[in-house]
Amino acid sequence: MALTPLDIQEKQFSTGFWGYRKDEVDEFLEEVAAVLKEAQRESNALKDELTRVKGELERLRREEKSIKEAILKAQELAENIKKEAEVEAKEILVRAREEANRIISEAKEERSKIQLEIENLKAEREKMLLELKTFLKTWEEYLAQTFKQDV
Repeated sequence: MALTPLDIQEKQFSTGFWGYRKDEVDEFLEEVAAVLKEAQRESNALKDELTRVKGELERLRREEKSIKEAILKAQELAENIKKEAEVEAKEILVRAREEANRIISEAKEERSKIQLEIENLKAEREKMLLELKTFLKTWEEYLAQTFKQDV
């Protein structure tokens, strides 16, 4: 059975011929009751505080779990983003190389066309020079014969 401050205050003692002095016993019981009452109040306050702290601890554990889950998801997302970026970078690099190869190929083709045109122009120039020399030679001979006959 739990002893309460009220139990102490209401406790009656039988008195004998040489018994305790009633006023001292009553005074002591009042002090004990007051101390016990304060102890119960503190105990109840501590129990309430413990309940509150346990609730707060549980809330913090749930928050911690949520934060850990969020961190894990963030890490997974970061890994996925990184992998996707690497794949995209490789695809961009492949396309860039293909484009560079296409441009180089077109440039080589254009260079070949230009070189062929230069060769054709050189040949045309040589032909025209030859024709011009032939024309001049013929003209020179004509002039030489024409002036020879006149003299």
